Amino acid sequence: MTEGRFPSSQAWLERAQCVIPGAHHLSGRVLTTPERSPMYIERGSGCRITDVDGHEYIDYLMAFGAFLLGYADPEVDAAAREELERGSLLSMNRPQHVLFAEALVGQFDAADMAVVLKTGSEATTAALRIARRATGRRRVARAGYHGWHDWCLPLENSVPAGLDAQVLEFNANDPHSLEALFTVFSGEIAGVILAPEMVLPPTRERFQALQDLTHRHGALFILDEVKTAFRTAPGSVQARFELKPDLTTVSKGLSNGWPIAAVVGRRDVMTSAAGMHLSGTFHGDTAAMAAALTTLRIIRERDVASHVWALGQRLIDGLNAIVREFDVPALSYGEPFPPMPFLRFDHPAPHINDAMRTVFYEAMLERGVLLHPRHMWFISHAHEQDDIDMTLEHARSAMRIASQHCRAS
Repeated sequence: MTEGRFPSSQAWLERAQCVIPGAHHLSGRVLTTPERSPMYIERGSGCRITDVDGHEYIDYLMAFGAFLLGYADPEVDAAAREELERGSLLSMNRPQHVLFAEALVGQFDAADMAVVLKTGSEATTAALRIARRATGRRRVARAGYHGWHDWCLPLENSVPAGLDAQVLEFNANDPHSLEALFTVFSGEIAGVILAPEMVLPPTRERFQALQDLTHRHGALFILDEVKTAFRTAPGSVQARFELKPDLTTVSKGLSNGWPIAAVVGRRDVMTSAAGMHLSGTFHGDTAAMAAALTTLRIIRERDVASHVWALGQRLIDGLNAIVREFDVPALSYGEPFPPMPFLRFDHPAPHINDAMRTVFYEAMLERGVLLHPRHMWFISHAHEQDDIDMTLEHARSAMRIASQHCRAS
């Protein structure tokens, strides 16, 4: 990759170092090195973004999954603008709050009521608070990434001491690890929160075993579908595997970039949230609700989940064929399903693996494809078969370079 390819990004990064701790928010971390990957984006439309240096990319990160339909969707944004013109945040309740809650619980067979928030981190935190009040228990068990709040990082030195004794981790692929927690903390665990992407391979039997185990011990089963809902055919992990979680958290794919999140669940559990302090000034924002209602309609009318599933599978199959062609130690797969694909390099020597991975991803950037080397990717409805095929064409070229680098090492 040519040095000096990103002078404007570098200039913005230098300015940011003076006013932003770490120079950027965590989701804006560098892909490879600041000198060799874009740090600042100017605009996005559909599945393409343009950086501040004028380079265009087919984007497979889609703002970490927040844009299921594609950037700047005209129908979604028009619905939000119309609501803004009426006043999207007024002093009391709005009919739109009821309409949105009704529409949202209609998406999930196991849901009767909804609490609306703004971010996935808020939703998972609220779900645990509801579970504690509903069960009268205090501890929780978790598997996966659930956000940035204190309970999500119980071992960090920046959070209150003792959280690791309240927030217990288990291996989602080993039910015995969860059973062991219930044995040690019998009658104390309020809920088990699970991010579906942690269950590999994802099968109905594996999910059902965790749900059944949770219920046998009188705890609530919380499915964190912030990443997976609406992009997993036929609409969610729980619909695909006929699960009945007590609580579900949703956000990313819900509103195509407009900030909104929710907890939905069974009536007898959700009524515990009545009067609970889950209040935020901006939770009643109806512009994001209008965007979400339009997004849900488009997802249904255009069978978005089937579209992103098919394209994700095409990308995974194509990448694995390229890996075999060049005999590279790597694997492409869905985390946990094709709409959330990834490519993992698996060379046994860490320094060779890191170098090979960096060479591949930088070569893809140079060819106009943005893939994250450390985080799952996301297929949007704006991606088309031609985008996948062009990506695979570039991936073949980039993998050839990575393969040569591996052999030279």
